[in-house]
Amino acid sequence: MARTIVITGCDANHDVLASELLASLRHVAVRDVAIGFLRVGETPAPEALTSLADIVVQVPVGDLAIRPGEGFQISCLAVKARLPEFFPGYDTYIWLDGDTWVQNGAGLDQIATGASQADVCIHPQLDPNYFACQFPDNYTLLVYERLFGAHERERLARFPMINSGVFGAKAASPLWQAWKASLDEIRTRLMPQTSRFFSDQIPLHRLIYSGQLTLYPLRAVNNWLVLHGLPRLDKRNGRLTAPSFPYEEINIIHLVGDSKWSQHTIDGTVMSLRYPGRRQPDSAGT
Repeated sequence: MARTIVITGCDANHDVLASELLASLRHVAVRDVAIGFLRVGETPAPEALTSLADIVVQVPVGDLAIRPGEGFQISCLAVKARLPEFFPGYDTYIWLDGDTWVQNGAGLDQIATGASQADVCIHPQLDPNYFACQFPDNYTLLVYERLFGAHERERLARFPMINSGVFGAKAASPLWQAWKASLDEIRTRLMPQTSRFFSDQIPLHRLIYSGQLTLYPLRAVNNWLVLHGLPRLDKRNGRLTAPSFPYEEINIIHLVGDSKWSQHTIDGTVMSLRYPGRRQPDSAGT
């Protein structure tokens, strides 16, 4: 029987958000999956958080600590590229960033299925409801050039950005080795510099669109980027849906950027999109 693990992780600054994600996973446990949690840094995670996971792994920072404004510690440590190393023995690995939460279990099934179709199942940041956003955005262009230079920015940055906050891959996928090698090379090159920035998403984008890895596209409802388009609230059942017809239910909400702390006005109602504020009984069949 195939074994799947869903993993998230964070440092001590994001325990509340990670706890909400883990609670949402426990609430919609419709798939026979294990739940893993990665604590980044030396501070132990609180028991209220670790009790929601089946397996907890500590990833010390050591000499690889980075300062605010230098990107993401998880990227510097190549955490996402090392999931089979931290949690050995599974067939399929699903990663969810700590600022996501699951509204139902359908998205996990779809990620696991997509992971068997290509090297990585991941969401290209495109959807008709993201029509108000610029692509590529200035952040993408800036980070691409800082990591790989102007030539690679011009060659690849116009392909749709992929979002590494939600993805799935098989244990045997070439994703892990290729991604880790790219992140290790970047870290070796940038650590001695005074101006540096760490991202795992841009290097993964480069690996995909340069033809080194294959992609199975994950639909937006399985990684709904709130900053790109506010969802709709179905007031009949309290569920969040895509904002345009046919109003598909969103499976995984991703509170990117400031949206994790903000109040949002949806259909005249001011609300948080954090998990505790949105928890409702499961829809039929979820």
